[in-house]
Amino acid sequence: MSLVAGETFANAPLREASTSGVIVSAVLHLLLVLALIALARPFRFNAPLEETIDLQIVPAAAPETKPADLPVLPPVSAPLPDALPAPRQEAASAAMEQPAMRKATTMLSAGVLADPRSRQTREALPTLELGTRLEQICNLEAMAQVAKWDKSFKPDRVIAYAMAATKVKSGVITATGAAMRSGGNWYNLAFNCGISPETQQVQSFEFTVGKPIPREEWADHALAPVY
Repeated sequence: MSLVAGETFANAPLREASTSGVIVSAVLHLLLVLALIALARPFRFNAPLEETIDLQIVPAAAPETKPADLPVLPPVSAPLPDALPAPRQEAASAAMEQPAMRKATTMLSAGVLADPRSRQTREALPTLELGTRLEQICNLEAMAQVAKWDKSFKPDRVIAYAMAATKVKSGVITATGAAMRSGGNWYNLAFNCGISPETQQVQSFEFTVGKPIPREEWADHALAPVY
């Protein structure tokens, strides 16, 4: 009996340890099951948004529609009044003080209009009155010739009558008081543009670029800082 009792006391710690092991094992199994359940749930993620560019296609609107970089210029304005304010008279006088004319050897406006980017301009030109249409073509010629002559200029608009009214004689449009915008600034410009009413193509062209027009005079001559 003492031997049996001895064995019982010896095995008691083992039974206690075995019971504790069973509990620990059960807890670990429970945690494992919970982890598997969590993994089985569908995982949602927010996919990164693709960067998009909002493009706006502006429909053509005659007569002042324009391609991306070759705008259709405003039509010829009414003749200037006889009595002008002093600032306008001074500005017109200064505009005529231009350097010597540069004569172009190659006409460029036809190539500009043939460019696919000028589609809207080509479509708008026939809607204009003939005199306005010819002046617009001369304005395009002026921008192209200035850009070719001096790469520092990036003309995006020309107003032939800005500082003084234009004159037409023997197929030549003379603009002694034109204005050209480049890089957000306006410059005095003068040109003589020989153009055929029949073919509506420039046949001869000479021009000169003058000094920048002071910003405080822009409003008096309807010279917008941006198109």
